[in-house]
Amino acid sequence: MPHAHKQIRDALATTLTGLATTGARVYANRLYAMDAADLPGLRISLAAEAVTAETVHAPVAQQRVLTATVECCARGASADDTLDQISLEVEDALSAGLTVSGKTLALALTGMAYDDEPGSPPV
Repeated sequence: MPHAHKQIRDALATTLTGLATTGARVYANRLYAMDAADLPGLRISLAAEAVTAETVHAPVAQQRVLTATVECCARGASADDTLDQISLEVEDALSAGLTVSGKTLALALTGMAYDDEPGSPPV
């Protein structure tokens, strides 16, 4: 069985594939280069994980909080509007949580950040 991280990335990719704006352009790889043919699209990666021991006796029960990043990518003069629409679709798709190995993981939006990649035209 693959690591839980891979299962979570794969579950995110499966859940987010087929959205109205991004369609099948969903990539579970932080290093995937987003070419014009891949836009608008999504890039999924895991950013951090916090682990807290819940018990003191073996086997130690742990609480894990994983931070996943869903990067919405678009290009062109109306990129802001496209990104807003993609964000809406992603939030709706993930609002019920994520099922991984038969377990539903609760999800919480913790923030958004905006970044411009240098290029021509802007991405």
